[in-house]
Amino acid sequence: MRAPVVIAGGGPVGLVASIALSDLAVPNIVIERDVDVYGLPRAIVMDAEVRCALERLGFANRLGEVLSPMVAADFVKASGETVSRIELGEVQLFGCPTVSKRFQPMLDAMLRDEAVKRGARMVIGRSAVSHGVDTSSVMCVLDDGTTVSGEFLLGCDGASSRTRKSQGIALEDLGFDQDWLVVDLRLNDRATAGLPDVTRQVCDPHRPTTLVSGFADYYRFEFQLQPGEDPQTMTGDESVWRLLAPYIDARKAEVVRRATYRFHAVVAERMHDERVFLVGDSAHQMPPFMGQGLNSGMRDAFNLAWKLAYVHRGWCDERLLATYSAERIPHARATVQQSVDTGRLIDQIAGRESHGVSESAAYGGARRTNAYEEGAVITGGPLVGQPYPFINRHADVSRDAFVVLFDSACVNVCDVDVESLTRGALGAVPLVVRTVDRMSTLGADAVIIRPDGYVAACCELSSLGECLSKLRSLLCVRDVASEATAPRR
Repeated sequence: MRAPVVIAGGGPVGLVASIALSDLAVPNIVIERDVDVYGLPRAIVMDAEVRCALERLGFANRLGEVLSPMVAADFVKASGETVSRIELGEVQLFGCPTVSKRFQPMLDAMLRDEAVKRGARMVIGRSAVSHGVDTSSVMCVLDDGTTVSGEFLLGCDGASSRTRKSQGIALEDLGFDQDWLVVDLRLNDRATAGLPDVTRQVCDPHRPTTLVSGFADYYRFEFQLQPGEDPQTMTGDESVWRLLAPYIDARKAEVVRRATYRFHAVVAERMHDERVFLVGDSAHQMPPFMGQGLNSGMRDAFNLAWKLAYVHRGWCDERLLATYSAERIPHARATVQQSVDTGRLIDQIAGRESHGVSESAAYGGARRTNAYEEGAVITGGPLVGQPYPFINRHADVSRDAFVVLFDSACVNVCDVDVESLTRGALGAVPLVVRTVDRMSTLGADAVIIRPDGYVAACCELSSLGECLSKLRSLLCVRDVASEATAPRR
């Protein structure tokens, strides 16, 4: 069995990678060991950027069935005093709720269904036990002795990734290890449960605790384990309900999942090695306090998909793929570090230990916005390397194209023929040109947006030719498109 891209791991990140590739007409094979979708809650929040990206793939209606907006998030002291709070219910980004709650089994089932509908070849109930790489292909050997091969391999196989270990890729430890007990409840009646509809960090010096109001009737508690507590013992009924007792009566809920975890903060030293790419938890793991683990994995998938498509179609050479690590590693590291700082802030507010973390870094506070500073971006303009804030207004644009938005007033004054100015500027890479208002160009004469919705460049009209020429070089555009170029969608 062969396809241009082989995906090891059919969890949500692997499935999103498959769907994004299929949308760009790149055939792919997904290898997944579990016959059925895992039926218990795990990741429970989706941010606006990821939701918008999925909606651009045509999921708007189906996402409404498996997501609901998060209302608020806060930090409180053990006394109940609020330290920081952000109201989220009426706030939108990219035309989507700022944060959405999800029940992962429902989302995973939807993604698996869509991946198959969109053309993925699913190898279910099998695992890759080894793989080999040569100059033009990757071959995976499955646990039943069969083989699957392709031009590229995506390791979406989780924190203990066989793919990462086989490639000899080390993890950089960012210095955060804590043991926590995670308990998921199904509420008998949310209205009478007495639990706040909020994500809350309880900064208790005796036991920091996280509350997360989940999708529908689900609710999560996370309890930091203390020195001397045995993780296995703490998952027993007596221990679990002793910890839950201050928050909810045992008659009002059912425990559906309990597990102890050591929260880590690690980032792979590289996410691209030969013809192999690490995506999701195989490449980075972080404490859950910002809810960014699965969101970061999906960002990996969206970042990589269009680049693989450009190489597969012959529009760009394989050097473009080096921008994946260049962009995603610093971004993931910054996200992991912010998650670590949030965990340390909980301890700090509780008065346990000062880590020098500003309380302004709490929810709704002054967090640095992560941006791509290397790779397929030209730094120096507003929001370069960040998601374009009005991407939802251009949902009709083909998702394999770069988009150039011109300030209409500037074009009229300068009497510029934008079509001739941009025609063929990126070789075979499609370039969609539109004139819009000044706000939509972020205050510049022109803004260039990538297929993944990130801002590639902002510039004045006088420097547009130079900007496009530089972008062409960064994309490693071929002078002549390959004869094997895939059909446009």
